[in-house]
Amino acid sequence: MMRRFLLVLAAIAACGLANGEELFVPMVAQRQGQDGAWWNTEVWISNPTVNTGSYAAVFLPAGQPNIEGLRADPAPEDLPPGATIYRNDLVPEGGIGVLRFIATPGVVVFTRVFNAAGRGSFGQGMPAMPRSAATRPGEIAQLVGLRRTPAFRTNISLFNPSAENGVVHVRLYLQRGEVAGEESYRLAPGGYLQLDDALHALGVSRGEHVRAEVTGTVPFFAFASVIDARSGAPTLVPAAH
Repeated sequence: MMRRFLLVLAAIAACGLANGEELFVPMVAQRQGQDGAWWNTEVWISNPTVNTGSYAAVFLPAGQPNIEGLRADPAPEDLPPGATIYRNDLVPEGGIGVLRFIATPGVVVFTRVFNAAGRGSFGQGMPAMPRSAATRPGEIAQLVGLRRTPAFRTNISLFNPSAENGVVHVRLYLQRGEVAGEESYRLAPGGYLQLDDALHALGVSRGEHVRAEVTGTVPFFAFASVIDARSGAPTLVPAAH
């Protein structure tokens, strides 16, 4: 009887997680940056519903396939009705990549990636996005307002949430529409790639009001951060469609 009871509980838990919502937060970090910066990640997970909810989190490191992380089914943690949980321990020290959340319907997640070096802190908020928000093959993601000057540089981040290998193509356009550079990048399943000083890497030594056009053979997320070289403060550039 006890064995049957435990099996029923396990089945209920597995069913609850299987019916959960999958959310991704790219561009998370817990590591040293340029000019003495130390990037940290803090996360708020909130349950505004009247029912007990749950969540689980998986870190997907940059620079490697993450097929196991995409399929991982970790034990969920309870979220009481109306409660908000704060976490600053979800990204390992030295890590950069993506956080994957599995949460019950209605749970909301918000992340701040910030530099804590110096007297204060500065950073940018990162939304948690469902898999359905990814740019699909045949669609174009536009990253607008990119800069590469003595005062600013731009990083571009690419993430493949699918279980297939893919290629993402980035093409840069100057203010008058001239193509300034382009490159294709292979992304493994669950792969995350951050292009530091991306405009310079793609052949733009100096430019303002630059636009990046991003396409892929698999679903992908694309973001940019325009970074003030004097203060180190980033500005998030989400993809437009």
